[in-house]
Amino acid sequence: MGTWNPPSGHSRHRHRSRGRRSSASAPAFVRYTVLILAGVLVITLAWRGVRWTMHPPQRQTIGLPASDTSAIGDAHPSDGAPWERDFRYALASAETNSEAGNVSAAEISVDRAESFVTVARLQSLPASPDIIVSSLAKLDQILTQHPDDARLLEHVTLARISLAELASSLNADENGAAVAGSRDTHVSINAPREIAAGETVDRKSFGGSDLDATLMPDTAEILLPPFTRAFTDNIRVENLTIQGAAQTLDGIRWRNVTFIGTRLRYEGGELEMDNVRFVRCRFGFPTDDRGARLANSIALGHTSLNIE
Repeated sequence: MGTWNPPSGHSRHRHRSRGRRSSASAPAFVRYTVLILAGVLVITLAWRGVRWTMHPPQRQTIGLPASDTSAIGDAHPSDGAPWERDFRYALASAETNSEAGNVSAAEISVDRAESFVTVARLQSLPASPDIIVSSLAKLDQILTQHPDDARLLEHVTLARISLAELASSLNADENGAAVAGSRDTHVSINAPREIAAGETVDRKSFGGSDLDATLMPDTAEILLPPFTRAFTDNIRVENLTIQGAAQTLDGIRWRNVTFIGTRLRYEGGELEMDNVRFVRCRFGFPTDDRGARLANSIALGHTSLNIE
């Protein structure tokens, strides 16, 4: 039987030597070629960076044909805050696409415009005095091209609602003080209040005119009328300031009421508002003609509206 002998030091050295010879480095001309190509790449990238810095690319509007300069002119890109420039470009693109019959592209541009409004509201960015009025008129023009298109109406109405929320946030500068009031007017509400048919809700109902519902969940209803939510219930809410929580507007006659930081819902029913104001409020409205009408009214700062 043979025996196994470990390799000697000389054998190990011979194996290592063969390994080194098998992994010999690449020829010199290959290394020089790689270095030259790397140098050319670095110089090219550096030159492009300098050109981009000296001559930045011009802004292109998505969906707007390069040959159409009228829409860009109407967008007033140099007016107002930076976000307004992008917002106006998006609306101009939507109008151009709508006129061209490209409804899907118009919907995308309207959604893009709506996103700029939402960001402006969330970041409390400044806004030009005429931005809301001119934007609503532009949305009217976009929809006029296809008045029977339900999907386009939905996208346009969502943009109107965002503009209404922006207008509501801008009202905070004038009426944005939190409900504090004196001991005679301030009332904290911790739970929803049921309202019976024929009832008038006012200061006497709560013992104060400033209702603070900020301790309630954001989605909790403050006032709960009968489930019919119709004018036949003859429910009136008058001379109150309501802060926080949520409230559905349908079926109630509102008079001299200010909502602050409230989530307002409208389900498309009967509605009457007389001197009603909204400060830093969020809105959940249907995307039909009635929802569009209410959103338009709030965005334009109208305090009275009647929908039957």
